[in-house]
Amino acid sequence: MFNQPREGLFPTWLLWVIGPVTVLAAALIIFAVVLGIRAGQRQIETQRRQEVGIALQRAADYQREGRLQDAAAEYQRVLMLEPGNETATAGIQAIVNQVGSGTVVAADPVTGTTPGGATPVAGAVIAPTAGATASAETQTLYEQARAVYGTGQWEEAVTLLLQLQQQAPEFQRSQVEEMLYNAYVNLAAAADQVDDLELAIEYVDKALALRPSSSALQAARAIAANYVEGLHQEGADWGRAVELFEAVFAQDPNYRDVATRLPTARLAYGDQLALAKEWCKAEEQYTLAIEVSVPPGSIARRDDFQTRCAQLMALRGGTPVPTSTRMAAAVGTATVTPTPNPTSSLATTVDSNVTPDALSAEGAEITTTVEAPAAEEVVPDTVAAGPVSGRLLYSALDPFGGQSNIYLQAVSAPKPDILFMGGTQPSFRPDAQRVAFRNLHDDSRGISSLDPATGLKLRFTTFSEDSFPSWNGLGNLVAFASNREGDRRWRLYVIWADVNNEATAVGFGQYPDWHPSEDRFAYQGCDDSGNGCGIRSMNGSGGDSRGITSVAADMQPDWASSGQFLAFTSEARDGNPEIYRVDVATGQVTRLTESGGIDAAPAVSPDGAWVAFLSNRSGAWAIWAVPSSGGEAQQLFALEGNVSVWQDFEMQWIN
Repeated sequence: MFNQPREGLFPTWLLWVIGPVTVLAAALIIFAVVLGIRAGQRQIETQRRQEVGIALQRAADYQREGRLQDAAAEYQRVLMLEPGNETATAGIQAIVNQVGSGTVVAADPVTGTTPGGATPVAGAVIAPTAGATASAETQTLYEQARAVYGTGQWEEAVTLLLQLQQQAPEFQRSQVEEMLYNAYVNLAAAADQVDDLELAIEYVDKALALRPSSSALQAARAIAANYVEGLHQEGADWGRAVELFEAVFAQDPNYRDVATRLPTARLAYGDQLALAKEWCKAEEQYTLAIEVSVPPGSIARRDDFQTRCAQLMALRGGTPVPTSTRMAAAVGTATVTPTPNPTSSLATTVDSNVTPDALSAEGAEITTTVEAPAAEEVVPDTVAAGPVSGRLLYSALDPFGGQSNIYLQAVSAPKPDILFMGGTQPSFRPDAQRVAFRNLHDDSRGISSLDPATGLKLRFTTFSEDSFPSWNGLGNLVAFASNREGDRRWRLYVIWADVNNEATAVGFGQYPDWHPSEDRFAYQGCDDSGNGCGIRSMNGSGGDSRGITSVAADMQPDWASSGQFLAFTSEARDGNPEIYRVDVATGQVTRLTESGGIDAAPAVSPDGAWVAFLSNRSGAWAIWAVPSSGGEAQQLFALEGNVSVWQDFEMQWIN
């Protein structure tokens, strides 16, 4: 038994399979190693070429600034990386010729300068500077700075290098300045990565102070500064915002989200020009915006502006106005009578008393009148006695200064009170003692709050993009929307209503409006899969998302105090921005307004009987109200100021 031959552990056929597979695996491993070595060599070569290019650029910058020793040091670095580099050799020879001698110019052992005060230079060799006689404290500080710098701790490196400069200004000057320059550039890049462009610009300015001739840094600073200033001008001066975003787009069309912000700014500026009856300029802005994207209703408005522009030009030139589907000139008279235009927000007529000669004067306007409603529909200056009462909180552009101010106006009052200058999108806390708003002041960008009774101001967030604040029923949390992140997507955040707190992102969407008594808010957005878009609601932690409406363009929700229904705006349901209400329990949607103008930004009255809204149906921006169950709309009052972008307008109705 024990003398019988023992069978192998594996059958013969399996050995025949394992053998070739093992050989193939070994070959693949060897091949991968070879590829890795070659890839590493290519990476090293690419890095070396980049370092050569950077050193040559620095040498050229130093040479233009007259810092010949620093330039020569950079040329030497190039020759160490790439012996025989013709540009570096020629640069050193040029420095030698500039000095007028091919020998080393000795530097003073303390100050590092020549006896005549010139920067020490050399031909093939750079004379040492003050390092040899530096104090032990200076040398130790220098080594500490180099160590921190080598680990990428840029802020600590800057602190040590500045301390070194103050202690020994000429000690290893070129090396210290080079490390400072690189640290500032890296700090700028880090700030840019977290979208703090203002801080990034500060660091770039410090780097430019060391190398003012760096064309690359100058270009980077210009585009960032224009973009930041453009953000600041949004809602304050749309014309200026367009100019700034144009400059950014011309320099780099792919810079951040400028390709989206520029057409949006053009549309807003076009609306602003149209309200001033600058039809031709409004048409131009709309045309340029539509070349990039076509928001709903934009083509109809552009066509309306185009027709009015053509009419104005014809009158100025003394020629007949061409007949169109919307405007027809009566034979033998200068009067133009428009036909009904259900999609136009500017259905006006040209006064027959205006002559072509009068219109040819610079700055002359066409006098317009609004098509009169039927006798029973005549709108009074204020709402007649009835259920309409309370106060409306809103913001508008100052007609004189152009800045956005926050106003509080009683429904029956002819004029508002100014609560805050330089803010927009206000929202009162439930007790009406504190108002949160989007702060537009340069030193306080973000979500702030104000106590009107005491003047106390708090700053909740520090990002200029933070918008549309809304209080919860307890008054201790604020929800808001922002596209502060690098992908520029609109997210919803919740923050404790106190200073120095971090906001928590709870989902994607816009226009949060907190339920009056429950821990959930309505918003415009989609479900987690990107479907079910429209008005939705979620709890304050971002969970329990529920759909309320099913049209993606539904926006600007506002809860009734009972929580039973919401009023909202939609420009997709009937081809024009109109006001609707939705019953939360049944999902039934009721249309409340129907006009050729823009009806937007609803605010439900405290008793739920009325819905106020922004409208330009009369040719100018005003606040109107309509019964929440449907009926005739009434104008409450004309706005004290102007509105640039109706999508950014927020209003609240309080007692």
